[in-house]
Amino acid sequence: MIRTEKLCCGYGSRMVLQNVSLSMEAGELWCVLGANGVGKSTLFKTLLGLLKPMGGTVLVDGRPVEQWSRAEFARRVSYVPQGHTPPFPFKVWEVAAMGRNPYQRGIGRLSREDRRVVAEALEILGIERLAGEIYTRISGGERQLTLLARAIAQQTPVMFLDEPVSNLDFGNHARVLRHVRDLAAMGKTVVMTTHCPDHAFFPESRVVLLDRGGVICTGRGADVVTEELIRRMYGVDNRIVVLNRGDGEAERVCVADC
Repeated sequence: MIRTEKLCCGYGSRMVLQNVSLSMEAGELWCVLGANGVGKSTLFKTLLGLLKPMGGTVLVDGRPVEQWSRAEFARRVSYVPQGHTPPFPFKVWEVAAMGRNPYQRGIGRLSREDRRVVAEALEILGIERLAGEIYTRISGGERQLTLLARAIAQQTPVMFLDEPVSNLDFGNHARVLRHVRDLAAMGKTVVMTTHCPDHAFFPESRVVLLDRGGVICTGRGADVVTEELIRRMYGVDNRIVVLNRGDGEAERVCVADC
């Protein structure tokens, strides 16, 4: 569904990433892993058509990203930013309902189906109690959940999530990751940036490891994420520990040696 061929991206004359070739299919969960400043957000902006490629191509369902109208594209791809503060104090329900904009005509009045979809998105994330709250007055973690609800309400087959759990407490962190994995299991293509190597160890995860200048490697996280690569990327000694969950399955976690 998302394919890049020798993609080069950056700002002005400054190239940040080069020769990035990826193929992301339906039902796949991709983790883009890398230190601050290596180009994760730049890659996202280019895949979303917000930055023009400096070279190579980005294809969505076989069509170059620049050939999609914004309305068409918004029905195919949704995006959850790291943080967002709107200029107007919308209610949580109203922010989530913005996910229905690509399907509106005329004055954009919500249909009964639109309202059902928005209510369902809030319920999925367990934030229906916040529906009448002012978005700018809730916590950062609650705002992040609201933005995820907006993306769910948009009902796109592809979802881009920029560090979706960065502001969440332990419970919401686990809850959001469970829903992200469920969305991929439902057949959506989910691509998220993360700083946590553990996210790459989900059995279904595929990973893009970024360092300055480009991609180190891609593949299943359990196969390609190593202590040596984590040390190279983040400059910290670490250990990848294999835990027995008691159900016959093994689980990997990355522990920094501090």
